[in-house]
Amino acid sequence: MSLSLPIIEPSVFYSFPGTPLVPRALTELPPLSPKSTKSSQTTRDQRRDIRLLYDIGWSYKQIHDYLPFHLEYYQIRYACRALQATPKKKSGRRPVLTQAQIKDLVFFVYASSQNRRMSFSQLTTVMNFGVKKDVIRSALLCKGFHRRLAMRKPPISEKNRQLRLQ
Repeated sequence: MSLSLPIIEPSVFYSFPGTPLVPRALTELPPLSPKSTKSSQTTRDQRRDIRLLYDIGWSYKQIHDYLPFHLEYYQIRYACRALQATPKKKSGRRPVLTQAQIKDLVFFVYASSQNRRMSFSQLTTVMNFGVKKDVIRSALLCKGFHRRLAMRKPPISEKNRQLRLQ
């Protein structure tokens, strides 16, 4: 199931506030920077390399510029100050459903209106993940699904129908 988006042709000209229109081919567009990017966690080997470079007298900036992988300065500082190179285990309970199972569940729910109206217990039997209905409920809740009662539209009176047509 793929989603196709329309292709939008870029305009031939662009300008910054206070500058005249300039053809795109003659100038470069300003780079876009994401709002925030999450840094990956450092591995034991990366921390070991950082500690080795720090112990031989390198500064945080030198270590940052030398390493082939991108780390933030706070990660380098933390690795240098830590007592051991082995990172701590992640805290918290591990998720019961994998990301692939959650993706399958979401695709199944989106597949038809009958699937969307299934109860959580019916979804557990149909999907056969071997989990309870609360796990299905919390997985769908994390993906933005909310359960509400499906209400029928009340019949419109003849008077209101005539008012709407005017």
